[in-house]
Amino acid sequence: MEIMTGSLYFVSDDFFTKIQDPYLKINYKDTKRPHYFAFRDSKTGLYWLVPCSSKIEKFERLIQKKQEQHKPTDTIKIVKIFDRKTVLLFQDMFPIIAAYIDGPYIKGGQPVRIADPKIIQEMEKNARKIINLLHRGVRFTPTQPDVIRIEKLMLAELQEAGTIKDRQSE
Repeated sequence: MEIMTGSLYFVSDDFFTKIQDPYLKINYKDTKRPHYFAFRDSKTGLYWLVPCSSKIEKFERLIQKKQEQHKPTDTIKIVKIFDRKTVLLFQDMFPIIAAYIDGPYIKGGQPVRIADPKIIQEMEKNARKIINLLHRGVRFTPTQPDVIRIEKLMLAELQEAGTIKDRQSE
C-alpha cells in the first residue's frame, strides 16, 4: 500500500501492542477510530501520524486561551477535510513504519485526505518544527507519548526489515 502524504489512515492493533505507550490514542473497539494524518520524514524514512479529533469547540477554546496568553498554538491545528473541520493534534503525533498502517480512511468510496496542496505543505512544515522540538526534549503535554523511544524502535525495525531484504536478495 502506498502511503500518500495528506491522506488519513488507521493504525493496526499490532503497533499499539508492540509499543505499549500509555499515552498513545489506541483504537476504539467498536469503530475504526482514531484516524491519523500521515506524512513521511525524508530524513529517517519513517512516517509520522498526527491524531485527528472531531472535538472542534474544545480545541478552538484551547487555541483561543493559548493565543490570549501569547503562547504558540502550533501543536493543534484545525483544517478542513472533506468539507468538515478536523483537529490535528501535533502534540500527540508519533513515528511509525508502513507495515503498521492498517489502511486508508475511506468515506463514500473516496480516500479521506486534505485536498489543498498548500495546506498539506503547511502541515508538513509545522510537523517538522514539532519533531525538532521533540528531539530537543520539549514536552507539550503531561500525556505526551514517548516519541523518541518509539522512533528508536521503529528505526530498528526498519533497519531489520532492510537487512532481511538484503539477505533474501543474495
